[in-house]
Amino acid sequence: MPPTIEEVRSILPPDWNDDRITVEEVLWGPISPADARAAGAPFATSSILLRPGIDPELRARVLAEVPLDVIPSGDDTVASLVARLSSSSFLEDSHVQKSGCLKQRVRLNATSYAQPRRRSWSVEVGEPYTDDDGDVVSTLISYSAFGRVAEDWEAHLMPRPVFDLGVVLWRIAFPFLTAESQVHPPTACQLLLYYKMFGGCMGRHRDNHNTKQMRDVVSGKRSRASLMKGHAPMGREANSQAPNSCVLIWTEGDADMIFSLSFPPTTEWGSTNFEARRDTYVTHPVFSTRLGAGTLLVFTPEDDLFFCHEAYFSKEGERQDHRMSFVFRWLTAEGTFRVDTGKMKPKRS
Repeated sequence: MPPTIEEVRSILPPDWNDDRITVEEVLWGPISPADARAAGAPFATSSILLRPGIDPELRARVLAEVPLDVIPSGDDTVASLVARLSSSSFLEDSHVQKSGCLKQRVRLNATSYAQPRRRSWSVEVGEPYTDDDGDVVSTLISYSAFGRVAEDWEAHLMPRPVFDLGVVLWRIAFPFLTAESQVHPPTACQLLLYYKMFGGCMGRHRDNHNTKQMRDVVSGKRSRASLMKGHAPMGREANSQAPNSCVLIWTEGDADMIFSLSFPPTTEWGSTNFEARRDTYVTHPVFSTRLGAGTLLVFTPEDDLFFCHEAYFSKEGERQDHRMSFVFRWLTAEGTFRVDTGKMKPKRS
C-alpha cells in the first residue's frame, strides 16, 4: 500500500527507548549568540547537522528508487550526461530561464546548467481515479521552486522506502524540530540531483521568507508570529510549506557540498546594514559546513528568515562526482496530478 496522509497523521512521536534511534555525531550547529557575534553576524542559529545511524538496508532501498541513468558514470562527458538526462522520464521536465533571460525558457534537462535536477514525491491524499478527460489522476501535495512556471509542477506518489526514511529522520530530528514539525512526519520529499561536471550549485536564497520580512521583524514592525499566518510566507500560492515548519535534508552520493549561511554586512560604524542586498551578504567559516553522504541537516524556519543559504561543491573529488539531496518537507497545498506523467492538471474555471 502507498503511504497516505492518513498514515502520516497516525504516526506517534518517537519512543526514546527505541534503540533504532541513534545519532552518531553532531557535526555542526547550533551557533551560539557569542560565536555569531564573534563572526560578525547579528543572529545566532538553530539549525543542526547530524550524522545519524541509519539502517544500511533502508539506505540501499532508497537508492534503488533512483535509476542509474541519472547517475554519472566514470566515462561520462558533459555532452553524454546531458543527452541521457534529456531523455530521462524520471526527472521533472522543467523549463528555466535561458542564460538568465526572463522571456526565454529552455528545458533544464537538455542543458548543462548548474541548477539541480528534481523529482518530487508526495504521500497520497486521494486515491487515483479517471477524470472527465479520461486521464488517471491522483490528489497529491506539491512544492514549487521559485521562478518555475505552473505548467512544470509535478508530483509523484512517494515510494515506500523514501517514506520510511522520512519517518526515521523525523524521529531522529524530533528534539530539534519546531512544534509544528513535531505533530507528524513530513508529507513530501523532493530529490535534488547535483552534478559536479555542471558546476552544480544552489544559489543564495531564502526558501519561505524574503528580505523585507526579515527587516520588518528586526525593526519591530512585525512579529515572527505574524509571518506564520496563512500558507505561504512569501505570498506565493505555489509554496505550500506549512508555516514555521522545518526542512530535513538527507544526503547521499559521492561528493560533499558546502552549505553556507550568509548575513547582512557591518557598516563602517559597526552596526549591521539590514538594508543591504543579499548579493552583498557576508559568509564566514563558522556559518558553513559540509553536507556529505549519511548526514542529516535540520534546517529551521528562524534561520531561513534571518539568513540566506546556498550550496556548492568543494574543489576536491572527481569531475564525475554527484550529490543526491533528499529534501523532506511538511507541505499543505493539494493538487490533481496525472499518474502517468506526474504533471499537475490545471483547475477548471
